[in-house]
Amino acid sequence: MESNYFSDKTILITGGLGFIGSNLAIRLVQSKPQKIIIVDSLVDGLGGSLNNISEIKNKEILEVYHGSDWDIKNTDKMKSLIKRSDIIFNLAGCVKHTKLGEKELDFDTKINFISQVFFLEACRQVMIENPNKKLKIIFAGTRDQYGKVLFDDLPVKESHLPKNLTDYQSISKNAAESYHMIVNNVLREQGIDIKINSIRLTNTYGLKQNSKSGAVVPVFIEKSLADGAIELWGGGESLRDFNHVDDVVDAFLLIVESELNREVFNLGCCVGKEGMEKSIGNNLVKIKKLAEMIVNIAGKGEIRIIPYPPERKVIEPGHFAADISKIFKLGWQPKTSLEEGLKKTIDWNKNNSNLVS
Repeated sequence: MESNYFSDKTILITGGLGFIGSNLAIRLVQSKPQKIIIVDSLVDGLGGSLNNISEIKNKEILEVYHGSDWDIKNTDKMKSLIKRSDIIFNLAGCVKHTKLGEKELDFDTKINFISQVFFLEACRQVMIENPNKKLKIIFAGTRDQYGKVLFDDLPVKESHLPKNLTDYQSISKNAAESYHMIVNNVLREQGIDIKINSIRLTNTYGLKQNSKSGAVVPVFIEKSLADGAIELWGGGESLRDFNHVDDVVDAFLLIVESELNREVFNLGCCVGKEGMEKSIGNNLVKIKKLAEMIVNIAGKGEIRIIPYPPERKVIEPGHFAADISKIFKLGWQPKTSLEEGLKKTIDWNKNNSNLVS
């Protein structure tokens, strides 16, 4: 990261009090931008907390707007922030796998699609009203946008067309990403300087991740440290690739500093087919192996095999591994091995149990 790239920039982070957003903000402070604006509606259960940025000592660099009034669908409030911003890291949303039902459908549609559409409309209006303005947006997508993928198609490339989406957020995240690209195209056709790219994340884990998010690593760590049982549905035979949050932040910064436009990038740990046999950092493992590593490192807990709950089995995507060849060519690869990352995360959780409970 160039030391002076952000020095004259105002950066907006949506979902900035969440797990990834707060880690990104903490890293960006080191680059001394003009301003970091954080907005987070603090939806219960998504892991956002003011505690996540408490270690930032330079409070003058920060503006923080939080609570239900600051949902990104609030066009008027968002326009006032977007107008001042040079860069937007759009991390707002939810990647929970939920059962199918009216309550879950309503929640996901509001969080992952409707809010995004109104936020992008605010961006569009700001850019039309200020045609000389320049803006970069990075959207946080997810590997769930691919749905169930045949094993022979792994590791999956960005060009893979999903044939079997599994749950609401896999659909809404695809729709939101597409809408980002539509807004990008429409504005650029009018001669407006906007650059929008998307990064599809896969099983990000690390410091400040709350188990309420439903992500597998913090849930397993919490159960292990409580000396409880990690329950493996169906034996935990599914393959997953993992990225430590520090490496994910590296990827966001790499892409935003580039002049790329309308590109989509996978994160993960496999470079081509050979990456399935020798993943970078040994970050491609079965869920059962992940559980064993966590119990081993924590020195507590046990593993219990249980049948797959029927309502969860129908939305289970099966094995997954992402091909990172595209972003690898730009110089990114995970630096943190799964073992090293889990050790860091478990140590942090032991010392900060009040922040992750």
